[in-house]
Amino acid sequence: MLKTPPPDLTTLTRRHMGKFPYDYVKAILEFGSSPSAHGSSDMPTWGPIFRYNDKQNERVVQQRIKNLCDFLASLQER
Repeated sequence: MLKTPPPDLTTLTRRHMGKFPYDYVKAILEFGSSPSAHGSSDMPTWGPIFRYNDKQNERVVQQRIKNLCDFLASLQER
């Protein structure tokens, strides 16, 4: 039911000149971005959700974000 189709996350590496944009993805997951850069605001920003769920344990929050980044990197087109 998203108002704007989500971006194809399997093409991040291709769209960033052959290099997975780890820092960019980490920032989007943790802090969000403007709607024009990341589709609609229907997609949650995970940093605050993880901080709430993990009782502000920043080490755990960062590990969860890293795990998501690693997963997205593994999905990239070859």
